[in-house]
Amino acid sequence: MSDPTDLSTSAASVTVNALRAAAERGDGDAVAELLAPDVVFHSPMTTRVAFEGRDEVTALHRDIFAVLDNLRTSEPLALGDARSFTFNATVRGVELEAVNLVSCNPQGQIVELTIFVRPLPGLATLFATLPPRVSTRRRGRPLGTLAAILTRPLAVVLHTADRLVPKFL
Repeated sequence: MSDPTDLSTSAASVTVNALRAAAERGDGDAVAELLAPDVVFHSPMTTRVAFEGRDEVTALHRDIFAVLDNLRTSEPLALGDARSFTFNATVRGVELEAVNLVSCNPQGQIVELTIFVRPLPGLATLFATLPPRVSTRRRGRPLGTLAAILTRPLAVVLHTADRLVPKFL
């Protein structure tokens, strides 16, 4: 943890506080202003896809903000130019919690974002909601529809398992 007196004034802290505020407002344009040109976003859903570049990561945030409701963030933790904060939100009425890891360059621009999501039903609902939207934007409606067909059954199965399996524990 860095010096607490430095947390609110460092370039990374200013950027992450602006990111949190933009997220709570659902403002993708404000996020764009915080990103380095070569930013990389690591998905919570797969290691097979990383979103790269300011334009793509900005578009992804617009998609994210379109599917999340009631997004609320926590105060960040700091180590050097890296910050971590949590957020809670709902997607299709299902609660989720996430941890964001944010790395900034010396100018305070975000160079890397990694997000981890829990619980499993929240992640499954996000997985059934966000990839079809992103796929439609990037590859067209037919592939977006295919993504929806492939992801929705997983969400149903995981929601059902989440309701039933704890009764067996």
